[in-house]
Amino acid sequence: MKRLTRSRDLTSTRPGLFAVLLLAGGLSAYGGCGFSPGVTRLSDDPVTPPPGQETKFLTAKECRDCHPVHYREWRTSMHAFAQHSPAVLEFINFVIRGSGGTLGSFCTRCHTPIGISAGESPIRPNAKRSEAANDSVGCISCHAVGTRDGQASAEFHVPIPGDPTPTIYGPYYGPDEPGAPPDPALRLIDRVKTIHASRRSDYITEGRFCGSCHDVFLIDGTRLEEAFIEWKNSPYARRGIQCQDCHMSPVPGKPIPRSQWTKEPIVDEDLFRNAPKRYRTNHKFTGPDYALFPDFGKADLRMDDAEFKAWEAQLEEDRKTLFRNAATITVSHPDEVRPGSRLRVRVAVTNSGTGHNLPTGFAAERQVWLEVIVRDATGQQLYASGDLDRFGDLRDHESEEVRKATLPLDRDLFNAQAKFVVREFRGTDSEAISTTNRLLDPVPYLTPAPTAASILGFPATSRIHKHGIPPLATKTATYGLRVPADAQGPLTLSVRLRFRNFPAHLFRDIGIGELRSRLRVIDMQEYEKKITLVR
Repeated sequence: MKRLTRSRDLTSTRPGLFAVLLLAGGLSAYGGCGFSPGVTRLSDDPVTPPPGQETKFLTAKECRDCHPVHYREWRTSMHAFAQHSPAVLEFINFVIRGSGGTLGSFCTRCHTPIGISAGESPIRPNAKRSEAANDSVGCISCHAVGTRDGQASAEFHVPIPGDPTPTIYGPYYGPDEPGAPPDPALRLIDRVKTIHASRRSDYITEGRFCGSCHDVFLIDGTRLEEAFIEWKNSPYARRGIQCQDCHMSPVPGKPIPRSQWTKEPIVDEDLFRNAPKRYRTNHKFTGPDYALFPDFGKADLRMDDAEFKAWEAQLEEDRKTLFRNAATITVSHPDEVRPGSRLRVRVAVTNSGTGHNLPTGFAAERQVWLEVIVRDATGQQLYASGDLDRFGDLRDHESEEVRKATLPLDRDLFNAQAKFVVREFRGTDSEAISTTNRLLDPVPYLTPAPTAASILGFPATSRIHKHGIPPLATKTATYGLRVPADAQGPLTLSVRLRFRNFPAHLFRDIGIGELRSRLRVIDMQEYEKKITLVR
């Protein structure tokens, strides 16, 4: 049968539709109003046949007995949740359908690197995956990586299949490692007492280690996530502050020097008597996300309901602490105003505490916005920007109520969320939260572009327009309203800097609208002031 159309021909005539169909990772290629059903060119059978020798990947549970505290923190972390998030799984399916299956393992290799290394198909259901693959980003995903190959998008070395006892890398020396210092606090326990060999690695303590997954770009050069490169170009990197110093710190978001950390054994003291006390990193990996369904990890932690509820509350408080340490706001306005005059408010948002842009990661989903509300003494709302519609969306062009004209567009909205800029059939470029094909029935078959994007300097059909605030930088928003002549004083000005990890309409469009109620908004900073009304 004659092939109908090659993807290269399609892109030359309709470039805007097929530019970034592999948008992936967490939820970066989010599409708009639907998708072409198409077919998938993937199978849930193994991509490659298993090797002839024994294939062995250590599971996190095998590390639990010796490292119970590390395991408890990791088990409810987003590293453990990565391959189980319904948002991630549904979105990967969404993009796979929209790309005719040519997405391949682009998303999955970050969310289950062991699964992909073991030859499991990207679309294999979790129920059919191995236990190590269902660890998502488990202990072995990080601690068995001892070499730096300069790759991104999870293209890194993992344990070689067939090695049942891989060498474990960390910040401390192995007991038999050449050149190890005599200080027992810097050396690990005797090899005969452990189940694995150990070696020291500076790499696992550096930000570039995190960049293996947290710098993501496509074959056409589109950079989906730049958390690492934003940090690399920041004052934090120049001062030697690594990703781990904030996200694995005793205080989330605070790069506390290790000399000020509490020392404790990194192994179970009942199993290893007289284990030396060391600076132990926090393996909660506190960040912007959280489990979208209740009791994630509870069964493996052997906690009762009350214990686990308290543990979840602590995780959420850690998350709030991270964001409260991230930014500050400065609000300027007059102390008094006359009826009929114009009240002007200026809000400066400073990225005062993050080593990367605010927001970062897959910034096309992350929302950092200002809510500004003015009410009079009777409680009547005189002005609002940054408020939500009844579906939980901001009043921007993605709001269903704005599209139906039941609510006005929020023209003063300050939202640091990134947007994709795509080339349309004709006319100017337009903003979108994704460039995934959603307009035509034919499903494209993607192949790598024949021309490197670096020749042009940017992808020919799309790019990301970032609105985030760089480290230590400030962006300012201004607001104005005419005070009604009959307003009752004093006026109350309320300002909140807010964060949400996903917009509500994203869940609706990928088919998990029932989970919108589980989205949480964090108030990073708040301000409230009375303004005198002078007659």
